[in-house]
Amino acid sequence: MKLKKLYEKQPWLKTTFWIIVTALITIAIERSCNNIMPESPMIVKEVSDTVKIVHSYDFGNLNDSLIKKQLQSRLGNIELAQQYEVEVIKQNKESGVVNPIKHDVSFPNSKGYSIKNAMAYFSLNMSSLKNPYIEFDISFIEESIVNEIYCLTLKIFKIENNISSYFLEEFYAVQGVNNKIRIINTLPKGSYEFCVGFIFNKDRYAIYPNTYKVSKFADI
Repeated sequence: MKLKKLYEKQPWLKTTFWIIVTALITIAIERSCNNIMPESPMIVKEVSDTVKIVHSYDFGNLNDSLIKKQLQSRLGNIELAQQYEVEVIKQNKESGVVNPIKHDVSFPNSKGYSIKNAMAYFSLNMSSLKNPYIEFDISFIEESIVNEIYCLTLKIFKIENNISSYFLEEFYAVQGVNNKIRIINTLPKGSYEFCVGFIFNKDRYAIYPNTYKVSKFADI
């Protein structure tokens, strides 16, 4: 009775009481969320270009539906961010960035060139010759080698009666571990050898610069 009379005489006490109760409940909920799930969960990017969340959460023991809803909302946002990043990586790989032609290539002392096998340095994939463009995907095995390369090379030879004749030669700037060379497919029908490779900086001034290359043979 005394408390009721006190509220009637001092109505602000009742408002203050409920403000304090509401604040305490809010703090309790936030602390529960932060104890169960950190504000910034650790994210690990692996070499395989996948993203994994390094925390597991168990909602089975949570009786408070409000806390459970907040946690599930946070996890949903993290999952969406994860899916977005993986999709961006995938699209970048599929579209690819074409290597620019290197116009300032020069070998001032060259009287020819020497051919060496490049299978120990990179892998090569070539697109179908039925496409309007011919693409060569070059993936170096070791990243450290990229800084030692002066340029990438593309040489195309037309083969007739077991004799190879020069058809095209072009040089490209290297762009990291993964590279893509693209040319318009205007080749006349016949048999061809496609030689893709690179030349080291150290060999640029050699009389016979070493060209490390991988060859693909195909018919149009």
